[in-house]
Order: sequence, then structure tokens, then C-alpha cells
Amino acid sequence: MNTIRSTWVGWGTLCVAGGGAYYFAKQSINADRQARFEAEMKRKAQLKAMENDHKRQAAMTAPTPDSTDGASLKRANMTRFQNAADDVASPSAEASHDPAPTRHEPMTDDDRVLEKGKYETAQPFSPPRGNRFS
Repeated sequence: MNTIRSTWVGWGTLCVAGGGAYYFAKQSINADRQARFEAEMKRKAQLKAMENDHKRQAAMTAPTPDSTDGASLKRANMTRFQNAADDVASPSAEASHDPAPTRHEPMTDDDRVLEKGKYETAQPFSPPRGNRFS
């Protein structure tokens, strides 16, 4: 029979079962997140160790400057790098180093046709003279 009491017992059992499922699912999700985090930290530490090892080896095998290079050559190389504009971080500043675009009018009609794009007209549009509303 469906009585008030059996309805309350049914809903109570359903809520307890849902709460238990939520609790265990949350535990599983948190454990998975923790395992992924630890694996990521281990991977990052391993990459950092490899990078430090590579830097240490590169520093040990770095070529020593030869005394045969003249001081003027070294000075010239330094000024070349100091005067070079490095505009990688600023595209607008980098664009200002480009030469100005130049365009010369074509001499013949054949040159004019070859210079035009596929969808450009040979002559610009000029509207017809007169009153169009009459």
C-alpha cells in the first residue's frame, strides 16, 4: 500500500543512496585529480632537471674566447648587435622599418591590363551625367 509512511521511507532511502553515490564519486574524482597533479609535477620536475643538466653541460663546453680575434673585430660585432632594432614584440614598430611601397603608373595599355587584378576594371566607374530622378 502507498501510505504516507512508505512514501517518506522511499524518498529517504533514495536521498541517502544519492548522497552516498555523490560522496564516493567525489572521492574518486578527487583521487584522480590528485594523481594527475602529481604526475604533472613529476613531469615538470624531470624537464627542469634535464634543462638544468643541459645548461650545465653547455656552460662547461662553452668555447673560450681566442686571443687571435682582434679587439676592433669584437667591438664591431658588439656595436652591430647593439644598434640592431629588435621589434619582435611590437609588430607596429617592426612595420615602420619596411620600405615605403612604391607604384609606378604603367606605360602602355598592355602593362595596365597585366597590372590590374582579376576583378578590377580597366577604367574606374563614372556615373552617367544628368538627373536620375527625372
